[in-house]
Amino acid sequence: MSLTIIGFVENQTYNHLPAVFIPMPKWREIAFAAPGSDKGIEGPVNAIMLQGPNIDPDTINSKLANIDTVTRAKAVQGMPGYKEESGTILMMLAFLFVISAFVLGVFFFVMTMQKTNQFGIMKAIGAKNGFLSKAIVSQVFILSLVSIVIGILLAYGTAAIMPKGMPFNLDTNLVVVYSIVLLVIAVLSSLVSVRKITKIDPLQALGRVE
Repeated sequence: MSLTIIGFVENQTYNHLPAVFIPMPKWREIAFAAPGSDKGIEGPVNAIMLQGPNIDPDTINSKLANIDTVTRAKAVQGMPGYKEESGTILMMLAFLFVISAFVLGVFFFVMTMQKTNQFGIMKAIGAKNGFLSKAIVSQVFILSLVSIVIGILLAYGTAAIMPKGMPFNLDTNLVVVYSIVLLVIAVLSSLVSVRKITKIDPLQALGRVE
């Protein structure tokens, strides 16, 4: 059997593979080529999509035999390999956030500890722990926010120069959510440094007490 390609569509893939649209009679010839594979059903189909309000899958299943009615979300979940691939990606994201928390916490802690003498001088001249805490958190917030914005710009810039055939798509909602989560992680990681600074003895920080 030979088929002629008459056009192309965009953003139509199945498990990272390109999808092909063909007339239903031709599809039946291919899908049910083996004798008896259609089980004697005239004009068999794999699925029918129902659109409209108040569609209850359970009600339809109770009235029609030998069919399964599911929501779109469940149908997607039932795609071969979808759960496994989604689970792998979610696990990678979870580890990414955990690792980011450790890396950011250590980075800001080391950066803060390098300024121990400065914080000791500030405490010696009367700076309160609240003021120092706000200063550290605000600096971490600004630094993290600028870094995240630069990262987003670089990501969208990279996406813009990628070939059209590259299966890469940035979801704006996910970018915003993950950016907020990363910003929150950065701010929370700075609290370790805040706790350390609030316990600094000004004399010890200045090196006057052994």
